[in-house]
Amino acid sequence: MIGCGMIAMKHVKSLKELAEDIELVALCDINIENMKNVLTLWNPSSDIKLFTDVSLFLQSDIDLVVIATSTDSHVGITKQALEKNKHVLVEKPLSLSMEEARELHQKAEETNKIVAVSLQTRYLSQIQAIVKAKQTGEFGKLYYGTVTVRWNRNKEYYGKSPWRGTWGRDGGVLLNQCIHYIDLLQLLLGDVVSVYGVGGTYRHPIEAEDLGMALLKFANGSVGIIEGTTTVYDKNLQTSLSIFGENGYVALEGERLDDFKYWKFKNQNEMDLEIQNQIEEISHTKMYKDIVSAIRSGSKPYVSIETTLKTHEIIFAIYKSIQTGSTVTLPLERYSTIENMDK
Repeated sequence: MIGCGMIAMKHVKSLKELAEDIELVALCDINIENMKNVLTLWNPSSDIKLFTDVSLFLQSDIDLVVIATSTDSHVGITKQALEKNKHVLVEKPLSLSMEEARELHQKAEETNKIVAVSLQTRYLSQIQAIVKAKQTGEFGKLYYGTVTVRWNRNKEYYGKSPWRGTWGRDGGVLLNQCIHYIDLLQLLLGDVVSVYGVGGTYRHPIEAEDLGMALLKFANGSVGIIEGTTTVYDKNLQTSLSIFGENGYVALEGERLDDFKYWKFKNQNEMDLEIQNQIEEISHTKMYKDIVSAIRSGSKPYVSIETTLKTHEIIFAIYKSIQTGSTVTLPLERYSTIENMDK
């Protein structure tokens, strides 16, 4: 694992659940104390190797590199890991430009190695229940879907890591907080053909947007609505995902999307008891099990880079729309968040 800050702890918690199948063998961070914190959570008496130099770290005998560093470093470290014949799981977002994201995809294909993006919300049982309902035609014709992220992030959040909220190193609420939910919208409604976005910086002393909204048109004729913000006055207020079709609708709420507000279909008026019993909180555990299985079988995990490129493309297209004030069509030939630095 490279990067042993706050998000790394969530990974380690899931890795501990799979300790019989996954061995944590090396850590890398410029901050020794961060690595010690991970060791404490994993096993203080373990013989995990500690590195402050990525190049030396990558010489270790490891199968999978987990990258949990600042966004601007994801591309460079992923390239280095692939060159050393390692599989990679990289924290979201994958990159700060469309060109670099596609370049990593090509590199993964050339090296025949897995590059996976940490979009673990896809694995939730309640999300998979909706995916199944779509696949079996329960919705009928899809009309529209919405995602809402009404969150609070305080001064301490941005101040603790000065790179947060910058165009050159991070991006804003859409690329960071909203990416999981935008990914689910794309997963359920399909390919996007155009976007129109509005947004800006309203509350926080950051470069990137802390409020972003967008209207999406999908290839199947359906429409998507995105609302994302970290400006809510005092606390996280609401997170939701809703999908509407001619024969039914589903709505999930809660920061972990673990509250089924609505589940109604023409041929199924009540939620199946099995689905109710499977509702779970977000974790990385299922994602790691899937990645390990893919490494062993030579297949691709559910969050492989080729399946997640579309989500990044949607967000970059929204950024371009906000920047230009115009509707942006997909596929998006090129885009980098750095383009916003002079705006």
